[in-house]
Amino acid sequence: MHKKLCIGFALLLGTQIAVAEDSGWKGEGEFGFTQTSGNSETQSFVAKLALSYQLTSWKHEAQIEALRSEDDSVLSAERYELNLQSNYLLSEKSYLFGKLRYEEDSFNGYDYQASLIFGYGHQFIDTERTGLKLEAGIGWRQGELKIITESNDETVGFLGVSFRHKIGSHSEFTQEFQVEGGSNNIYSESDTGFKVNIMENLAMKLSLLVKNNSDVLSGTEKTDTITAVTLVYNF
Repeated sequence: MHKKLCIGFALLLGTQIAVAEDSGWKGEGEFGFTQTSGNSETQSFVAKLALSYQLTSWKHEAQIEALRSEDDSVLSAERYELNLQSNYLLSEKSYLFGKLRYEEDSFNGYDYQASLIFGYGHQFIDTERTGLKLEAGIGWRQGELKIITESNDETVGFLGVSFRHKIGSHSEFTQEFQVEGGSNNIYSESDTGFKVNIMENLAMKLSLLVKNNSDVLSGTEKTDTITAVTLVYNF
């Protein structure tokens, strides 16, 4: 069910983009890789691709993330996440949105988590230097704990905050926070970033990602923390 939901939402997004005649594409690609050899053999990479498309009254956003790490040829981290969102603009600062999140993480105790949220967003600040936006909504989430094969469906409330601020002409601080709260599990995510421009379209980014699930299997940590240094290309 969750896979069909992801495919259907992606096809809907792609169809609306394909039939549009005007050009409103923006994108950002991010990649980081580390490797050590000698006394220990480790490899890790993190990759992210974000696309947005602006129509007259619609704005579509899609983001794909991947993380994989090996320690002495033993897999120590593996996570894949897909986020899709469509906004219908009510005014220059207000909009209605539909948001889909799908995640697979081999080490957080869940086989998968999928949520579909509908709500309202407002851009409180939107200047070249600073931006602040708040989203709130309600929706549905499905998740399946490892070992326990029965899926867990529940209604969830959603709150999201997005903040950005330019520091000088070559650097920017960003903070993204979101929480999905239900009776069975509260999922929260904080993504803090500091980006420094190297060239016109190329930047270096230091980020700290913190994810938390209130309900996990025994022996599994509730909080995952990922620190990464990546190169970011804007197009």
